[in-house]
Amino acid sequence: MVKSMVGRVIRVEMKGEENSLVGKLESVDDYMNLHLSNATEYKGGEKVRALGDIVLRGNNVILIQPFED
Repeated sequence: MVKSMVGRVIRVEMKGEENSLVGKLESVDDYMNLHLSNATEYKGGEKVRALGDIVLRGNNVILIQPFED
């Protein structure tokens, strides 16, 4: 399911975080580790900061969904 989203912009919620991350999903592995490019941090719908390329550890991911402006 998540592998079908590679190449699309997604929103990710992480365990223990109020903020969400939005970026283009570049790759995902069997452990649900995610590589996002052009990632941006959002809090309450407001852009907080640009993060660039990031890797998120799969066991900390709570929610993955397509992002729509």
